[in-house]
Amino acid sequence: MSIKLTRAQVAQMLQITPKTLALWEKSGRIPMAERDWRGWRLYDEEAVARIRQVLGNAPLESARSVEPAPEVRISARNQLHGVVKSIDGDGVLCEVTIELPGGQEIVSVITRSSVERLGLNVGVTAFALIKSTEVLLAR
Repeated sequence: MSIKLTRAQVAQMLQITPKTLALWEKSGRIPMAERDWRGWRLYDEEAVARIRQVLGNAPLESARSVEPAPEVRISARNQLHGVVKSIDGDGVLCEVTIELPGGQEIVSVITRSSVERLGLNVGVTAFALIKSTEVLLAR
């Protein structure tokens, strides 16, 4: 089974925006992407290679002007590392469950576009960042 990448993941690899990738597809500059049952674009290694081949013959205006992203520092001290266990939701919002070491789970409700942009899929590693003015404790 080949690995499928989302539009956001491929765009990041090519140092362009996901919107640029979609526009290139719409204009016929690159081949049409495979779609999953939700209509999301998915790219396998062969599709990415075809895109690189097509774009290798044309200037990448967007990629030329992109500078390496600066290091991001986050003020949230509560950073929990885990693995995405499930992504549920069929509308604008998704409930993402991350399994933490030791088997505990943390759940976050985020937009579907954030799930795509972050490249979240079951089995990938992710961080839950918690910044709150209130933390309730119970016994």
